[in-house]
Amino acid sequence: MKKLLIAILFILYQSTSFSAESDNILISDIIANIDNYKNQTITLNLRLKHVDKIFEKIVFYDTENIDIEFDISGKVKKKLLAKNLINIHEGMVYRVKFTVIGFGAIGGLTGDLHEFVPLIFDKIP
Repeated sequence: MKKLLIAILFILYQSTSFSAESDNILISDIIANIDNYKNQTITLNLRLKHVDKIFEKIVFYDTENIDIEFDISGKVKKKLLAKNLINIHEGMVYRVKFTVIGFGAIGGLTGDLHEFVPLIFDKIP
């Protein structure tokens, strides 16, 4: 029982740290080459910053603390993301799949969110 608990804690610890994977693009790279990435679907490992239920926005950030904002309003989008929004935690790492739209209002990036899944689900067998 104690070994199982230690193994679970180790997996949780590993999933919360960002791995320096060479295939994980940074948001600053996307902003610098916005013409190349516009209207492309990308999957990144990002941390959840904030969920605004009043304005129906969700914000993630990368290792350089650059934000990407998504609009989660509308019946179709809410239905698509409903199962992900039930148990969501700020600061947790998610695998986020989105389509790049353009620049955000305060210098970040905006996109059309397709899905986000906790990265820990990729680590657990």
